[in-house]
Amino acid sequence: MADEIKIINCNDCKGLGFIQAQASKTKHLCILCDGKGSTLHGPFLSEPEKVMSFKLAWDYINGKEKGWYH
Repeated sequence: MADEIKIINCNDCKGLGFIQAQASKTKHLCILCDGKGSTLHGPFLSEPEKVMSFKLAWDYINGKEKGWYH
């Protein structure tokens, strides 16, 4: 598997970097792409990396900030 970075145009702002309000016609920075118009997606995580990430998040949610992995 090649470790390629994929650049994907933002669907909400359609690659423009801003969204125009329908009622007031004012333009606002797109919060999903941070005004860039695109997002960078790196390679997918392997299964062990995903499991470790879920365990870290679960421990943090349950108040174990300094759990077994430190």
